[in-house]
Amino acid sequence: MSTTSLPEHSKGSALVVEADLRTNPKDCLACRVIGTAALGGTGIYALNQSRAHAPGSVVGKRIMAGVGVCFLVASALRWSK
Repeated sequence: MSTTSLPEHSKGSALVVEADLRTNPKDCLACRVIGTAALGGTGIYALNQSRAHAPGSVVGKRIMAGVGVCFLVASALRWSK
């Protein structure tokens, strides 16, 4: 049970806003910047590991390149909402 004291006419709209935030959460600016930096840094690191003269098999390098690109795309998509 909620113990907030909202007027009767605003209780329905408060429930709609609360339900909307549960299904579609919004990040603050700092969260977006930190998340973008983390995903971008991971993507750049994975791409760095897929270099031609890095140790490892060719298949492993291709997988790391794909993972790196996916992380970079994910970092860009954080700003699309």
